[in-house]
Amino acid sequence: MRRIKLALTIVACLLTACAPVATNSNPQRKIDSEVTRLDSIAIILAEIRALDQGIRDNPHLYFSNSRAFNLHTDSLCFSKAIWLIEHYGYINDLGKYNDSFRYLFEALPAVLLHNPQRLIEPQTYDLLKREVDAGRLPAEFVATLLDKYYVMKEKRTLYFSGFRQWLQQPYPHKRDQALSDSLRQDLGLPVLPDSLFVY
Repeated sequence: MRRIKLALTIVACLLTACAPVATNSNPQRKIDSEVTRLDSIAIILAEIRALDQGIRDNPHLYFSNSRAFNLHTDSLCFSKAIWLIEHYGYINDLGKYNDSFRYLFEALPAVLLHNPQRLIEPQTYDLLKREVDAGRLPAEFVATLLDKYYVMKEKRTLYFSGFRQWLQQPYPHKRDQALSDSLRQDLGLPVLPDSLFVY
């Protein structure tokens, strides 16, 4: 059974590594183009979710894999997710798939949350900010994603997200107030009240 699950995980990795389905951009076939575009997005989201959650749904499989394998899988999913956002924008609508395949909407948030260290890379941050500016991605959600990095890696909260509860003292440092203000304003969010910076 373990070998079958491992084989399925490897097949999913290979599928995810393959190039996404090409879209039809011929203006004379607008209906076919929209169907192809929508189907392509749904297939890519399904691949991402299957691989990302497939290695996590079975704890035995997840912990029996090497850390390098799991990190490589996360990296594959993240690259695929970023490619999708770059080409189609952050996905909030799947048209005919909205009702039957609503779980596909979970793919992008999960993958982004599993890769907090890559979210602060300038190119990725700029992409997410463009999606916020375009109205496809809530600024508070991006702040939560970014704050996970600061909480996990730097043991501080700059956006005051729910991840602050992982800290011993879940409040922003007074010395970080100017940085916190700048980061929140860059996403179009209001600055945190002075009273939150308690130490």
